[in-house]
Amino acid sequence: MTTQRHRSLADELTVGARGDTDLSALAARICAAVRRHVPFDFGCLATTDPSTGLISWTYKTRPLAVGDEEFAAAEYGGPDINQFSQIATRPDPVGVLSIDTGGAPEKCRRFREFLAPSFGFTDELRVTFRAQGLIWGALAIYRGTAEPPFTAADARVVSAVQSQIADLIRGAAFSPRRTGSDPAGGPSVIIVDGADRVANITAAAEARIEDLGGWDNGSLPATVLAATAAARSTPELAMTRAMGRSGSWLTVRATRFAAGPANEAAPPPDDVVVTIDDTTAAEICAMTLAARGLSRREQDVAAMVLQGAATSAIAAALHLSPHTVQDHLKSIFAKLGVNSRREMVSSLVVR
Repeated sequence: MTTQRHRSLADELTVGARGDTDLSALAARICAAVRRHVPFDFGCLATTDPSTGLISWTYKTRPLAVGDEEFAAAEYGGPDINQFSQIATRPDPVGVLSIDTGGAPEKCRRFREFLAPSFGFTDELRVTFRAQGLIWGALAIYRGTAEPPFTAADARVVSAVQSQIADLIRGAAFSPRRTGSDPAGGPSVIIVDGADRVANITAAAEARIEDLGGWDNGSLPATVLAATAAARSTPELAMTRAMGRSGSWLTVRATRFAAGPANEAAPPPDDVVVTIDDTTAAEICAMTLAARGLSRREQDVAAMVLQGAATSAIAAALHLSPHTVQDHLKSIFAKLGVNSRREMVSSLVVR
């Protein structure tokens, strides 16, 4: 397996992908650039909700003619080797299955039960994209039969650009606001059974599914499947947020059915109820501030500006001097590309 390298991967990403505001185009450019430096048979790039870590959108380098049920179950089911949540906590957020299993990738449940028998993959390299202490996305690439395993050098190449890719994803997902409209009225509710089949769905939810990318080979979108799989493995409410095709941000929540009264039949243990709602303006604003690179303290200052607070009020509430507040505001304006409080509010308020 050979590849020509005229520029570094970092240089290729800087020249080829910077400024992309369409996530699909950006993902295609990233995967193509990575492939030229670390050849692979198949790849899947995902964005994640930075507050929960759950997958919010996916791009595949080629169709696999299957839905994402097994991918979601493998990622959010029981513990396994090199799950994204594990990799994200490493100083270097990358993992190579053949290396991390000592040359025995069959020790990995998803490899043994899914990746190898279904697709003939022989190795997997995973990396998460981390910036500002948050995870903005992840990439998994695979090699097939007759291809060599990934090496530690391959991992270093990909890991070296992970924060750069995080910045690219942040820039695309939180570019100047696109306006969208509510695709449907009424409650958006889906009942998903233990086999990830839709048992019941409201008309409004049908429209939301289309806004989230539509049905994939008869399967629910990856966003919904990720929340559903996560709900089965935790007693907590699983949640992820994603921008729909309409330009509106949507929040997907999933939880197992609660047991009813003693005289009622218990719901099947793996049935999940999913709701899809508009993401609140406050949540969108918080994500946007984090995506633009604002520090925690700068986010606090910006939030108070959006509430109409004066410099003196901000200083008192945050225990800062007025001079320090002004310094924070200068940094905030630079990161948001604005010159005044008015411009800042205009750029962040959801219309």
